[in-house]
Amino acid sequence: MSEQAAPGGGRLPVSAYVFAWLCLAAQLPGLATRGLSDSDGVWVVLSMVLSALIVGWFAAGVLRGRTVRLVLVWILLGLGALFTAIGIVADLEHVGGWDLLLLLVTIGQVGALVAFCSTDYFRWQRSQPADAGPEISTLVAIAVVVGLLGGMTAAADGTGTPTQLRVGL
Repeated sequence: MSEQAAPGGGRLPVSAYVFAWLCLAAQLPGLATRGLSDSDGVWVVLSMVLSALIVGWFAAGVLRGRTVRLVLVWILLGLGALFTAIGIVADLEHVGGWDLLLLLVTIGQVGALVAFCSTDYFRWQRSQPADAGPEISTLVAIAVVVGLLGGMTAAADGTGTPTQLRVGL
């Protein structure tokens, strides 16, 4: 086994932690540029809770090598990187530092997920789905914070009208 993965009871690969922290960092540009949601407080709390539950559930699935959740995360990451790059290229004269930071973080997320999916830990999770392996609660907690931040960030549509319920990933 490689040093970065100890299947069956050791520690999670470093790439899993890098991916988690990059997902948290990806929330900063949205918060910095759009601010907090101006929706009714009840709807914001509901959006935060739903986002936290969904993101936490997806994180647990990715960390345990569950195919459907992993494929959906790959699709979302790929589309996020593509649309961020297209947005930057399409509007070069209005590109700000936050836009470039988001693109770099998204590219970093893709790289970290590639690294994670190539670890012995990930291969072991795919071959031993019934075995729990190392504790993932720390990384799932980071994912829950990502969901909470996504749920409280203002919508990106630019209309300024309060959104009733939104799941921010």
